[in-house]
Amino acid sequence: MSLLDFLTIPLFQKALIGACLSGAGLSLLGVVILNLNLTTIRFALMHIALLGAAIAMVLGFPPLVGAIVGIIIASLLLGPAGDFLNMDTGVSGVLFMTGSLGLAFLIFYKAGVPAMDAFALFSGSILALSSFEVWVIGVLAVLIIFVFFLFYREIQMVLFNQELAESLGVPAKGIRNALLLLTGLAIGVNIRMVGVLLIDAAVLLPALAALSIAKSLRGALLLSAVFGIISQVGGVTFSMVYDFPSGACITLAAVLLVCLTAIYGHVVKTIKR
Repeated sequence: MSLLDFLTIPLFQKALIGACLSGAGLSLLGVVILNLNLTTIRFALMHIALLGAAIAMVLGFPPLVGAIVGIIIASLLLGPAGDFLNMDTGVSGVLFMTGSLGLAFLIFYKAGVPAMDAFALFSGSILALSSFEVWVIGVLAVLIIFVFFLFYREIQMVLFNQELAESLGVPAKGIRNALLLLTGLAIGVNIRMVGVLLIDAAVLLPALAALSIAKSLRGALLLSAVFGIISQVGGVTFSMVYDFPSGACITLAAVLLVCLTAIYGHVVKTIKR
């Protein structure tokens, strides 16, 4: 089948729309994660997703529902927990990560639920998106873009220096916690699209590519959205035409973008010398 033939199939139409929306909105949060040095947070949320899935299975709910609920609750608690324990948010994420993993395995052992059903969350497929899930991705993407547009200056100050932002009257902790919540929602949505193990491809790698060549936060956000769309839509398109796993193709497309931008940045620096 040609690409045009695939575009007439509703399954692939939803996949491409979901990829475009996810790339445009969700990848913006990668800039926040990298600037605030919160890379450990994504690991914490992934492990909490496993705990949420285990609890959901014990209660008779689908693992994905429990995973997303667990991620949302943890996103709300990560910032305040770090403040209460007088820890950096990234450090408190390590506590959440190890604790949730230990609890998950205790539940698997005592409740006798099939652990492999929960571990199935670590793989995903954008081709399995329903119309409702595409709408959820779209609403979340619009919300993220709206938040960045409305609170750009405040977010910029928080990313530059949180203590300075607080001294100037900016509710830095509130903004940080709101961004953590949006990050959790983004990870929860992307579990369905690419699986837990490939979250970085959807959230972090476009931002990493953007930050390597951008000269300002505004430029980094715009480039992150562009690279997110290119990697996700490009990866899905390649997977359709050449019959490869969609999650792996999205990941490799994002890795390729990071490599190309790194080479471009190096060439530009060499020329300026």
